[in-house]
Formats: sequence, structure tokens, C-alpha cells
Amino acid sequence: MSDTAIPDMIADPSAFTPDPKFWLSAAQSAIRRYCGWHVTPNVRLTGFINTRGGTVLHLPARHVTAINSLMKRGGSTSMQYAYDPDTGLVEILSGRLPVGVGAVFYDIDAGYDECPDVQGVLINAAKRAASAPAGMVTSQSANGASASYDVVTLMRDEYAKLNPYRLGGMP
Repeated sequence: MSDTAIPDMIADPSAFTPDPKFWLSAAQSAIRRYCGWHVTPNVRLTGFINTRGGTVLHLPARHVTAINSLMKRGGSTSMQYAYDPDTGLVEILSGRLPVGVGAVFYDIDAGYDECPDVQGVLINAAKRAASAPAGMVTSQSANGASASYDVVTLMRDEYAKLNPYRLGGMP
């Protein structure tokens, strides 16, 4: 066990006053956590993907506008592939994927330039969170007297609007 003290996320909660930018950031985090990726804007992403082998790879994004590079671990030769830009699924056409943690390096451009439906969810969730001083009640008990609060809660209709942007199951 480490002797290092981990600092608090908010050093002095009594001195912290959330502003509109804080609530927008909190709502954006909730949306990105639910969708499993950043959604918007279109940006360059790089990283490593774990694989179990096979010929299908799921990139960690949807709406992939460019695959700049896909390489096996260690920088070995690039792979030939076909991909579906809407789902982020890649089919390897030459050989098989390597097996392991961080087995494939990716360099892609992904994300939507415009998605007003997601931005609408963001604004509504941020406004709702800013107006609820203790957050929204997400669970409650009676005799045991416990309650759970969530600062940014997405509503059922907002989840429905975000569902088309969620990452699908990994192959």
C-alpha cells in the first residue's frame, strides 16, 4: 500500500462555487461517459487497442472520418483493412489481428462537426444540474433514511437522443 496521500478533487469544498462552465463540463462528462467516446467535435485520436485476434477490430469511436494509420504492436507493417465509418468497425483484409493488451496502434479522425441534438442534451442537463442545489435524487430509502444524489442526471428522453451515438458492443 502506498504512503502517498491522494489530494481531494476539490481541495476546499467550502470555498468552491460552481459556475456555468463547471456545469457544462459536468454534463459533457456524463454524456461522454454514457456514449463511451467524445462524440463531438471531429478530432484526431491516437492510442492502442486490446485485441483477442481475429479479423474484426472496433475502434473507440463512431463517425470515423479518416483512418490515418493502423499498425500492429511494435510498429510492424500497416494492415490492409476495410471499415465502416459510422460504427467504427474495421475488418482486417490481410492476415489476422495480434492478440494482447495494446496490440494495435490507431491514428484516426473521428467525431461529428455538428450534432445539435447532443448539444441540446448538454445544455438541458447543465441547466438542470445548476438549478438543483443538492443534485437530483437517484435513489431513496425510507426507514433506513438514506438518499443518493447525482449532480448531473440524464433523463429518459435524453438517453434516447444519445443512443445513436453510443459505441456498440466490442467484437
